[in-house]
Amino acid sequence: MVEVAKYTLVLIAIINAAIVVVPYLMGRAELMSIRNFFLLGFTIYQVTSGVICLHNPANFASEIALSQPADTSLKFVIWVIVFEAVFLAAYRWGIGAKRLARWTPIIQGEAREPILWLFAFTLLGAAALLRLSVFIPYVSILTSHIGTSVAAVAAGLGAWIWVRRPLNPAAAAFMFLVLFLAIAIGITGVFGRRPIVAIAACIGWGTYYSRWRNLHPATVLARAAIFGIIPVVLVAKYTTVRGNFYQSSEGPFSRMMQIAEADTMTGLVDLVSGQECAAWSMYLMQMYPEYHEYRHMHAIKYYFQFSVPRAIWPDKPHALAEIAWVDADIPGMPDGFTIGPGIIGHAASEGGFYALLIYATALGLFVRYFDSVLARAPMQPFVALPIGASMGNLLGIPRGETPNFAYEFTVGVLGSLVILIIVARLLKAMGFITNSDFNQPGLEGDTHHADGSTDGLYDPNYTASYGSDPESN
Repeated sequence: MVEVAKYTLVLIAIINAAIVVVPYLMGRAELMSIRNFFLLGFTIYQVTSGVICLHNPANFASEIALSQPADTSLKFVIWVIVFEAVFLAAYRWGIGAKRLARWTPIIQGEAREPILWLFAFTLLGAAALLRLSVFIPYVSILTSHIGTSVAAVAAGLGAWIWVRRPLNPAAAAFMFLVLFLAIAIGITGVFGRRPIVAIAACIGWGTYYSRWRNLHPATVLARAAIFGIIPVVLVAKYTTVRGNFYQSSEGPFSRMMQIAEADTMTGLVDLVSGQECAAWSMYLMQMYPEYHEYRHMHAIKYYFQFSVPRAIWPDKPHALAEIAWVDADIPGMPDGFTIGPGIIGHAASEGGFYALLIYATALGLFVRYFDSVLARAPMQPFVALPIGASMGNLLGIPRGETPNFAYEFTVGVLGSLVILIIVARLLKAMGFITNSDFNQPGLEGDTHHADGSTDGLYDPNYTASYGSDPESN
């Protein structure tokens, strides 16, 4: 039965890849969307991680070994299938999410290139100030996450401009300068890899929505395979050395030197392994409710409790990631140690099957909301880039702690949208920009999807109206 479960998970991983790629090749969906990145995270942390766990259980701590591997692995596979089916159905229906997206204020029009560079460097300054606020009690839980997303938006703006003139040395120089500063700001005082993932992903996101979106799918996939190596290597290198930064006071430049010298292959193996996430999900399925009582709907409640400082609420409930390893009696872990319980593990410990259905539905609508905001103006950098500015947290939602990642993703995306509006108003008040900078003919947004629909986002006929690849002209 374990072998059947393992190969079923392999099949699910292949199906997930097809869900992303086939509709795109057929011209019926975007390649880059919040849904597709969520599925990528789910595949890594629950599906392929499950394959690795079942293939070689000895790789994991003996304390989380499965006492009933046949029954638990089968149950895990069934739950994975049910979760994906409900998630995709809720996403497609989008009940309430599409309407809420239409109510979300966005900046209209697209600025000229000099104005975009002005925004990029202004946003870097705003990001640095927001990241420094990490030392301010109570507010830092919001501002530090927003600062990271704002830095990612700045890097995305650099890519947005550069990809339209890739052979222009000035554009390339500015792009790499913005990228260097964004990384320095993002990794300062941070142990996890989410900032580096956010910046790297936003570069790809900006490249796609600025230009590649309107090219033939085969061309985009080929370019993505080539140029995608850069952000993947960057994240892999950071993964290798991030343990050196735990509770470290090293400055950003020292950290960047260590990243440059890190072993790439070690980081890549860690990235695709899923970090024992599926193993923990299966273990939690065995633990609850037989050995521990359910904490019903804890993830949804904790999402709204997350921003309340523990100094104000000393009895604030603890995250599942903080207590699961304690319940598993794993000794010798440092203070603050957490695990990735996985979204399946959350459901297993927070109500069982009914929680699985609720979490899948909630996340389907959650993801649909952000994709529907994006669909209103995907060619507008001040809409598209904030939506793609918190990918580290989005990829982490299936891994868990799910409410933490979901909260930080929400704050990062909506916070960067707000910061962009504030920066636009300030630059206008100072006389650096005018209304005409956002009202160029033909750039008021993508009216092709003005209803907020994300069905058929890519249309070959619509794409053809843009002509051939500008590089060939």
